[in-house]
Amino acid sequence: MIEKLKVILADIDGTIVNKGEAIMPVTRSAIMRLHKEGVLFGLATGRKINKSMFARKDDWALDFDFDVLIGMNGGQLWDRFHPQTESYYMLDTDTMREILVRMAPLGINAMIYEEDHMVAMYFDEMIHASSVRNHQDVIIAGNDIDRLCIAPNYNVLFRFDPARTAEVAEFAGKLACERYSATLTAPGIIEFMDPHVNKGLAVRKFSERNGIPVEEIMAFGDMDNDYGLLKEAGWGVCLLNGSDYTKSAADAVTEYTCSEDGLGRYLEDHWMKPHGLL
Repeated sequence: MIEKLKVILADIDGTIVNKGEAIMPVTRSAIMRLHKEGVLFGLATGRKINKSMFARKDDWALDFDFDVLIGMNGGQLWDRFHPQTESYYMLDTDTMREILVRMAPLGINAMIYEEDHMVAMYFDEMIHASSVRNHQDVIIAGNDIDRLCIAPNYNVLFRFDPARTAEVAEFAGKLACERYSATLTAPGIIEFMDPHVNKGLAVRKFSERNGIPVEEIMAFGDMDNDYGLLKEAGWGVCLLNGSDYTKSAADAVTEYTCSEDGLGRYLEDHWMKPHGLL
């Protein structure tokens, strides 16, 4: 366990909340108590930093504003000590088009994030559910690949039936090259990004520009895109419901799943009680 706790960073789905649900009650209580004690708190997510991301604190009835946001799996970094959101290693339009063409034989839905909306090849239940969860409108490209490639972007994301996860992951893994690689971010979701990009990259950037040692950062995650986050943080914790790959990067695994309030109960048992905060 780390000796000093200055920052907590956490993934969203499967970590703080179950997909589309409210924040777990013990997690909410523990985060707010620690924030009152001076511990900074932020999100590290695959989603884009936009208005809906900042609004999560209201959705979850947190009594403070976020101190740091890592978006697009480490491609974006914002913190309240600096006015500008930094961007890292975006995909150029030719690379995005190449990814879409090479993935086309699978016949699965592709999408990107633009400002405060999403652009998808076609509308289906998964895109609808994502739109509702993220409070974002959807523009339908009508299977027009070029519509998704009008400007550089952080990633190209594919949504599909979770039953096809192993098949899609195997196919996408064979496409990896020096310009892009694929990461499974949830059953039924795979994302292509520049190989330099992961949440750990943004943790390092946050540490450097704010003079906060990574040794004082605790991070929580569950899926493969959280591997870099947990590896880079001074203390990385994987939820019990997390992937085996992510658990291999963690310093600890929670005793309870996300639906059992695993993050909050871990903070209570392993930090707050030992430090006299409960």
